[in-house]
Amino acid sequence: MVNRQIELPANVVALDKGAMTLGQRIEERRVAAGISQAELARRVGVRQSTMNSLINGDSRSSRSIVQIARELGTSPAYLMGDIDDPNENAPPPPPAALVQLVTMQVALPSERALARMFEGLLRSMDLSAPVDAQALLLAKRLPIALSQLRDLLPDSGLVAPAQVGRAQDLATTAPGSRP
Repeated sequence: MVNRQIELPANVVALDKGAMTLGQRIEERRVAAGISQAELARRVGVRQSTMNSLINGDSRSSRSIVQIARELGTSPAYLMGDIDDPNENAPPPPPAALVQLVTMQVALPSERALARMFEGLLRSMDLSAPVDAQALLLAKRLPIALSQLRDLLPDSGLVAPAQVGRAQDLATTAPGSRP
């Protein structure tokens, strides 16, 4: 087992593990996990005031101790003071999110239509922002931009009947100009 040193903020006093209360143990693990009391309460499904009462010692037990321990990566036995090692009997870390691969045929609009869509996306970007921030913003906006082009089919000349006029506009308008 890995024995990790936990750095506590100046306002949290580290006590002998055996002398620590339930609230102190919850607070120690919460700080180590880097989450707020409100976030921990939300994850566990209790009010923030309930979590605050536990941490401040106003309450000495909780029906949610198992969920609290799970969220803090420790065991209920550690939080209750029965054992001193926060890693002993701790649940394993949650598995990484599974990726599902789906293969499907997708009909894309013409390259010209896609280029106009990308130009619009790039014009709305702050190009001085870090590349990772730009990429995240593009990832958020791409589904919306693609949904605006969804009725156009590839350059095969097949276009949904209601979109014939719009498809012709996209195909004949110069890049960078509006139809």
